[in-house]
Amino acid sequence: MMRALCDAYFAAHPELSLGALGASANEASLDLTPFGCPARYLAAERHAALVDRYRAANLAAFRGDLSLPGWVLSDLYLLPGAIGLLLCPASALAAEAQALLSLHADDQAIAAAYVAVPSVQAGTFVGVSLISFLPGIQAGAWVKALTLSMLRARRLRGVAQWANPSVRVHTRLGPIRLLGSVPGAHEQTEWSFVYETDLGDEAALAEAMNRRVALEPTRRIPKDHLPALRALLRRAEAGETILLVPPGLTEAGEILIHEASLI
Repeated sequence: MMRALCDAYFAAHPELSLGALGASANEASLDLTPFGCPARYLAAERHAALVDRYRAANLAAFRGDLSLPGWVLSDLYLLPGAIGLLLCPASALAAEAQALLSLHADDQAIAAAYVAVPSVQAGTFVGVSLISFLPGIQAGAWVKALTLSMLRARRLRGVAQWANPSVRVHTRLGPIRLLGSVPGAHEQTEWSFVYETDLGDEAALAEAMNRRVALEPTRRIPKDHLPALRALLRRAEAGETILLVPPGLTEAGEILIHEASLI
């Protein structure tokens, strides 16, 4: 299942290694062999340069309203849990990425990173931030799956944007259930939705990582058709089971919807 897939992934990409960056007190609570893959724990108090490098990578990926304040990184990322990292030599990144991140060729680079924080519901985590600077090798999907396994997450909730290609990464772990609109004053509320992923079945996760999910869409909605997409969220909030099925967003810009009530 996932162990075999994980072994194959790192064998195909030997330049990558797995790490977890968080407050030193959190190390004992993590599973540092997710799917059998060894992870190195990097205590933030002793790896200030790596903390700075993570923040620089996050700021390069998310600018403007979504940029990461230092206090959020300290108080809400590192203190409650740990940031999952795929690390590699800077030379493994494209020259454009090295320049963007101000890296030298012999630096250790953050190829991909994922943050999910614990919620008040036992076993449920909330996805916060996913970045990747190694396109084409599913680094984003793998750092997300491995981080959630390190955190011992059983269920994931998160916020995504209809038109964002990251929808393909989120559905890489399997179909995601629409829960409704985003609470509060999110900067991209109009384009966003709350979703949930069930992580309790490792066999199903392995099938999803292999893109072998046998669930056909019942509707295809253009990613910019906001009235139709908002109507879906209202139905989800009323309790209807509505799923985004892999790959979630097509190259033609269609959102792939599975309405359980129509089957």
